[in-house]
Amino acid sequence: MKRINEAITENAGTFTKGQHLLARFVTEHCDKAAFMSSFDLASVTGVSQSTVIRFASALGYKGYGDFQSALQLELKYRLNTLERFELAEENSSSDLDMLNSIASHDALNIKKNLSLNPLDALNNLCTRMMLAGKVYLYGQQYTAPAASYLAAYLRVLLPNICCLNMLGIDPLSGASGMAPGDLLLCFSFPEHQQMTLDLLAFAREREACTATITESHDSAAAQDADISLIAECGDYGLGGSMAPLISLCSMIVSLLARNDEKARKKMAAFASAGQYRAKERNP
Repeated sequence: MKRINEAITENAGTFTKGQHLLARFVTEHCDKAAFMSSFDLASVTGVSQSTVIRFASALGYKGYGDFQSALQLELKYRLNTLERFELAEENSSSDLDMLNSIASHDALNIKKNLSLNPLDALNNLCTRMMLAGKVYLYGQQYTAPAASYLAAYLRVLLPNICCLNMLGIDPLSGASGMAPGDLLLCFSFPEHQQMTLDLLAFAREREACTATITESHDSAAAQDADISLIAECGDYGLGGSMAPLISLCSMIVSLLARNDEKARKKMAAFASAGQYRAKERNP
């Protein structure tokens, strides 16, 4: 999904007077506009509700819902950690309300994984992983645990897995042996760091397959990736809740195991080994 400021800049020359008012308000007060209905946004800017709908369409969004989603996505780029928690507090009257809100958002975003990521895209990633000479994983900042989580399962199923977050050296040095036929999967959410972008560019130069899990197919990290998956992580925590991202990783593991007889046997052996207890010796 295109960022709201980019859409406004690209279409500003065609705006009516009312649309200019709307553009100024959503640019300067994105944190408020992101949670307003079309009626509320019309009221606060002094334009008609139909002008708001036409404004969303002029920016290239299918409807007001998509426009509002773009505004909420923009908050992920703009808000720092403290502001995220302050926003959560403003929308909750008690601690229990806040916890219920987090749980509800996580459940909704986990379900959205399936609508955001077609089965063909998930199967494509799984197939590329199975065919890759070596699979490299990298999680930017707070997504590093998700990369480690997925790597732990992939090591059971596939022969050559390297989690760049766990090597103790910079990611580019860890990926120095990358070759054609390998695959790099990056987890990255706003703001996308230069290290992530450099790592993806390095993989493309080495003719490796590149895959990303980000907030949008249009994100800086995903734009040139061979495979792009999306996870909606919400507005709580350092960069959002990791529950939907971990759930998406579980989907990938489940598809790998379901569609490969050898993988299922490896998973069964892994589970059996975890329950092993040595027999007591007779004196």
